[in-house]
Amino acid sequence: MRLIIAFMVISLPAMAQSTSYGDFKIFENRVIYQHVFDCTSMTVEQLDSVLRATPNVTDVAVNEGTITATLSEFVVDYKKFKFPQVGTPHIIQTGRFGAKLTAQVRDGRYRITLDDITMKGNIGYKNITEPELMTEYATIKSATLLAADWCRPNMLGLLNKALNDLFTCKSDPTLSDW
Repeated sequence: MRLIIAFMVISLPAMAQSTSYGDFKIFENRVIYQHVFDCTSMTVEQLDSVLRATPNVTDVAVNEGTITATLSEFVVDYKKFKFPQVGTPHIIQTGRFGAKLTAQVRDGRYRITLDDITMKGNIGYKNITEPELMTEYATIKSATLLAADWCRPNMLGLLNKALNDLFTCKSDPTLSDW
């Protein structure tokens, strides 16, 4: 009997639903991506020029130290992260993601926030031809919890890795190859 009670107490946190996974979290009933990158020599001007040179980032504008832009038609290269095609969900394989991007630089770090994340592609049971909010698919209970089937390494985890890879400062930010 004690073993059963101990098992139930230990397994309760595992059954709890999540409001965050990796750098994705629920904020005001929307799924957002937010990550802080360390890059000691990064300035607003350098980040502005790097974002302008980044594929899939358009409409870059600087306003009082905050950079806004649009991420569009972003494709996850799941093979780059050594994920097999069989184990990768359809939406990650065929999906094209977009979002409103906000970037801020402070104290040798910069923060990238993606809001209003959209997707289009084959989700398995539906072919999404026009961009739709990811929140509608990745959350449950009126967008207060992340759906369990999205909180997996081959779903949000893979999208998280791809976004981190896209926005990571890989070398001196004065060089355009980051």
